Amino acid sequence: MESNKNPRNITVIFVLGPPGSGKGTLCKLATYKVPSIYCHLSVGDYLREISNPKTYSEASSFDHKQIRSYLHAGKLLPAEILIPALKHKIDSTSNGRDAPTTWLIDGFPRNMENVLAFEEKIGKPVKVITLECGRDVAEERFVSRGREETDDAKRFDKRYNEYVENMKAILQYYGGIVEFIHADGNREGCQEEFMAMLVRLRGD
Repeated sequence: MESNKNPRNITVIFVLGPPGSGKGTLCKLATYKVPSIYCHLSVGDYLREISNPKTYSEASSFDHKQIRSYLHAGKLLPAEILIPALKHKIDSTSNGRDAPTTWLIDGFPRNMENVLAFEEKIGKPVKVITLECGRDVAEERFVSRGREETDDAKRFDKRYNEYVENMKAILQYYGGIVEFIHADGNREGCQEEFMAMLVRLRGD
C-alpha cells in the first residue's frame, strides 16, 4: 500500500487496540515529547467534546445531539457522520508553522466502513500500530477510568467483542503496514517500544 500525505503535508498513523489498552496514553506521550511533529486525535474524546453542550461552538455544523445519542448507546457512528468530524479537526488544526505533521489517530478505524471513507475523504495511513492487551487487563482499565457513566463491564464486553470481530478485516486489509506492541505488561517498556517505533518511522 502506498503511503499518503495530503496537500497540507500531513501523515497519518492509526493506533488501534481494545478498549482500555492505553492507546491515548501512548499518543499523548508522543505529542508531549515531540510536539513539533505529532498531533494526537483521540476519536472517542473528540466526539465527546463536540457533543457536549458546553463546547458546541467548536464545530457548529455537526448534529451534536445525534452524535451524543450514538455515544450514549455505545453504538458506532456511521461514516457519513464520523468522517466529516475528523476531517474538520485535522483541517482546522495547525502546528503553527505549516510544517510536516504526523497525526496519531487512536481508536480509529473501528470497521471497514471507517477505513474506506477515511481514505476517500482524507487519505491513507502510513502505519497501523496495534496494541495487544489481555482482556482482563483491558477491562480493569476501562471500568476504572469511567469516561462515560455507562462504562461498566457490560459495555466493555460489547466494545471488546466488536473490536475483535472488526479488527480481522482491518488487519487483513492493511497487511504489511501493521505493527504490534505488547501493551499489558510493564508500562515504561511499552512506552519505550512505542516511541522507538515512531522514531523508526521518521527515519531518524
